[in-house]
Amino acid sequence: MLEGRKPLAAFRDSYPSDWFDELLEPFEPFVATGQILRRIIDTPMPDLKQREPNLDGLRDVLFALPEQEWRIDVYIKNNLNRTRDWDDDLERLQGSLLGYEDWENDWWIEQRSKGRLANQK
Repeated sequence: MLEGRKPLAAFRDSYPSDWFDELLEPFEPFVATGQILRRIIDTPMPDLKQREPNLDGLRDVLFALPEQEWRIDVYIKNNLNRTRDWDDDLERLQGSLLGYEDWENDWWIEQRSKGRLANQK
């Protein structure tokens, strides 16, 4: 990220989670100095809590370079707060926000389509 190759990183898991916190630890020094911005979004899930009493919900953690903070807002709006079913356009947008090039998004969407077709058989 600091090398400028990827402008946004997104992570999701249930919380609380020690291993998830440990996974994100390497970002902490850069967040502390302002080199990387972090946004944490906790989504409480009572149904999950009933099935798994030690879990409270889902946690999304987004990191971006300061000049790329807009990507976090767009990611939240179009991914986390979306009002439609997931589709190839949203997949492409997510890939672009994460810094993937068009050809990489094209390849990934093609692979997803192949997987969907295989699962329908």
